[in-house]
Amino acid sequence: MPSPERNPVWFGINIDPGVGGVPLALELVSLSIHPLTFFLQLDWPGTTYSRFLDAVAAIEDEMRRIMYEKRITGGDGGDVLSMLMQARDEDDGSMLGERDLLGHAELLFIAGHETSSNALAFTLLLLSQHPQICADLVDELRATLKGAAPSVEQLRQLPLLDRVVKESMRVLPPVVWNSRIAVAEDELGGQRILPATEILLSIYHTHHMAEIYEHPERFDPARWEQHEYGIFEYNPFSGGPRMCIGASFATLEIKLVLATLLQRYRFELIPGATVNRFVAATMSLRPGLPMRVFPQDRQFQRGVGGLRGNLREMVELP
Repeated sequence: MPSPERNPVWFGINIDPGVGGVPLALELVSLSIHPLTFFLQLDWPGTTYSRFLDAVAAIEDEMRRIMYEKRITGGDGGDVLSMLMQARDEDDGSMLGERDLLGHAELLFIAGHETSSNALAFTLLLLSQHPQICADLVDELRATLKGAAPSVEQLRQLPLLDRVVKESMRVLPPVVWNSRIAVAEDELGGQRILPATEILLSIYHTHHMAEIYEHPERFDPARWEQHEYGIFEYNPFSGGPRMCIGASFATLEIKLVLATLLQRYRFELIPGATVNRFVAATMSLRPGLPMRVFPQDRQFQRGVGGLRGNLREMVELP
């Protein structure tokens, strides 16, 4: 049996699902998006929130061990954690302390995988139901990449891929809501906001406002050719100083995977499939996304139409 590979996205740790920090990370991801983790924060034995805190402590211990090993060996694994450990402030040359390293690493563990995989699933679904857009995208990818995986520089030469990813995350954002805590008294929509008040913001509803987007339920990457929307009009990663630290990384990851897969394979929705949305801290598909995978034969019209489920309430589909 081949030995498990080390993955730079997973901080260079073993990606065998039964080894090391991976089971801890998967448990933490699952608990972090559980509604009771957010809305019933009682640190009592057996509660979801208590299990979440235990998982956080366990993953922090595991990451401390990984950081200790990296410092002892002095090696650069070429992974995200190594880069964070070596990063220096441009002004004073200071480096991140352990608390900051753990905070950034936990965020990437929790928010950097389930959300990206959901964004990929949404995009593959939307492309499977919009055959002309998919055909045009495959043409662009093959003309520029000629079957190879893209470099970062080549990704900048793929404008339709950029528009497709933006439009997918607009119409079906993997994170549908966010929150902010007021630092001072204010008024919002006629409602008095006191300091320390937590305000929930709907990314999904912002992305579907007819005042901002014409035909907001329509998957239309071409809308990005004529207009660039402001950070608080289009904000799948939030905005401002608390914007998601992994925004650029996640976008790069999604584009890289799509560019590689679509040149090689065609994804066809199984006829009559039922796909429902499931919304907690993030939005995913239940019971999953049933698709058949074929070598890229350009039969893009196959599998179009017939989708069932409440996802149709969010996006126009044939």
